[in-house]
Amino acid sequence: MAVVFGIWRLHATTASVAVTPQPSPTPARVALLASRPPPAPPWSASQRGNLQSAVNGALAPALNGADAYSVAVLDETGRLLVGRGENRAVAPASVQKLIVGSVALATLGPAFHFHTLLTGRDYPDANGVLDGDLYFVGSGDPSFRSDALDRGVAQLAREGIKHVNGVVVDTSAFRGPEINPHWDADDATEDYAAPTSPVSLDGDTVEFHVIGTSPGSAARVTFFPGSDVVSTTGSVLTSSGGEDDVTIGGTQTPNAFRLSGAVPAGVEEKFWLPVYGIPRYVGAVLDRMLTQYGIAHDAPPRVGAAPLDGAVFWDHRSPDLPWLIRHMLVLSDNHFAEQLLRTVGSAAAQAGSDDPGGVAVERRVLQGAGIPTPGLHLVDGSGLSADNRIAAITLASTLAHYEPDLYLLLPQGGREGTLKHYDFTTALGRVRAKTGHLGNVASLAGYVNTMHHGRVMFAFLVDGSPGDPDAAYVRAIDLLASM
Repeated sequence: MAVVFGIWRLHATTASVAVTPQPSPTPARVALLASRPPPAPPWSASQRGNLQSAVNGALAPALNGADAYSVAVLDETGRLLVGRGENRAVAPASVQKLIVGSVALATLGPAFHFHTLLTGRDYPDANGVLDGDLYFVGSGDPSFRSDALDRGVAQLAREGIKHVNGVVVDTSAFRGPEINPHWDADDATEDYAAPTSPVSLDGDTVEFHVIGTSPGSAARVTFFPGSDVVSTTGSVLTSSGGEDDVTIGGTQTPNAFRLSGAVPAGVEEKFWLPVYGIPRYVGAVLDRMLTQYGIAHDAPPRVGAAPLDGAVFWDHRSPDLPWLIRHMLVLSDNHFAEQLLRTVGSAAAQAGSDDPGGVAVERRVLQGAGIPTPGLHLVDGSGLSADNRIAAITLASTLAHYEPDLYLLLPQGGREGTLKHYDFTTALGRVRAKTGHLGNVASLAGYVNTMHHGRVMFAFLVDGSPGDPDAAYVRAIDLLASM
């Protein structure tokens, strides 16, 4: 990406969004509209009765004896076809990502992109000396990677920048704690519970490579990207008998990891561990990249505000919002969900909302769309907290309201993402849905293209089932597809 020298205004670049639906068609929306099936004949009373009996029977092994459940199936007009506790709010797990995805589309618009910038107060002089600091301005882009930052620094070097005072990391894109206080503390060392940050890098994780050398010797351990913030203790042994039990664990010191276990000779294992204090971490990574590309600097990295009027040396634009949401839904990426939730809240604040929090925006958008929200209680964007509560009618109605926008953003049943290993038969290729699993929670919500009655929306949420909810969901969806 070429460096663009010019005048930059923070609020014109990163905050030009309003918290209102985007009604005008875009190429992405036109493509999604093409996915809508033709109108189907309405369900007769007898057909509805048969459907209710069949779906209830298929779900019975999962619902009987469960701690709580909520079930809803809607026809293409949004009318309730099947309901079992449809207004009961229960723990949703990752199907909750349907809420943040749909609200992000409604508030930010499908043409939205994140921008990550490298800027300065002014241009460098003829000798390549920047009179002042180099600013890294994050926007909360969940997809921003260190290889992109590396390309940005390389471009600065090619354009002739040779010296800067130091690195300043601007974290003003949004606020909030790195770790949601409602998350289980036992997840703190898991990549799926990585921090949320306005200057996100590599999903706020560090990548470890462990390579077996010769039997009896220490394995080679490297981590990427390099920085002086991450450190390791201990070692991994190269095994002689094929043992492969590498452990990289966190310690009481943030970003200090302990190595143990063994790996076979010639085998490479990769691990992704969350890092903390993301602004300091990003500053350290950028600081090292400047050194690698021969850009001298004097002061250590620090956090601060970039000037509102300054020179933009590099502008990295993320993929568009539908791409980001599809990634989130197909792979059930918690980090993407949390970053989007903070961005929605930040956009509301910039638009002058009195209650700009992301969860408050979600509730406001759902209610403004006429979507019922009985018992709704949200504390994050990903569904990782066991404290979240959503009713099936809320999820199914959200799917109905934002159809077809969400339809192609969901994985195909039996073929993609977290639905790849679901053993659908009749519904194979006819269902798109979001899975959810958390402790004793199993959920599934999405769309089914039926044989004779068009597309229906469903939400199945079961907490504490003594049976096999996923198997029951497959049976119910295969029945829906055959209707």
